[in-house]
Amino acid sequence: MNRLIIDNPTGASWIQRFSQRAITLAFWVVFGFLFRPLLTLLAWLVGGHFFSRAMIQNQGYQALITSAGFYLLVIALIVSLLIGWALYNLLRFRNNERRTRQPDPVTAAEQAAFYGLDEATVRQLQGANRLVLHIDENGLPVVSPPSRTDTIDCEG
Repeated sequence: MNRLIIDNPTGASWIQRFSQRAITLAFWVVFGFLFRPLLTLLAWLVGGHFFSRAMIQNQGYQALITSAGFYLLVIALIVSLLIGWALYNLLRFRNNERRTRQPDPVTAAEQAAFYGLDEATVRQLQGANRLVLHIDENGLPVVSPPSRTDTIDCEG
């Protein structure tokens, strides 16, 4: 079924994308003005009038503006530390990728020793197309003979 709305932002020019975003923003502003009385009531109910008194009437916003520079300085410091750490790791491990080595595969003998089974049973379980496994109270598989050639049932 074809979609009714064609939305292909990569095919639109930058003027079209800008105008669509500007129109959307304008309608959100109009929407906010329409709901301003309701927003004012909700703000008053949750204590927004205290915020208005502290920040606007008593010029509390000036302290916020003066502390904004300190916050920006701290953010710049954190960003520079993270970028420095990334560059350090890039220079240190540039041609030495240690994550590419895969661990050696677990052999049937190792699995048999872990689960307390014989190796032939583990190989038979590995070759099954479908496997139903039941675990006993000790967390070990309970193996019974297969009911079909392509299915191995492990019952408990």
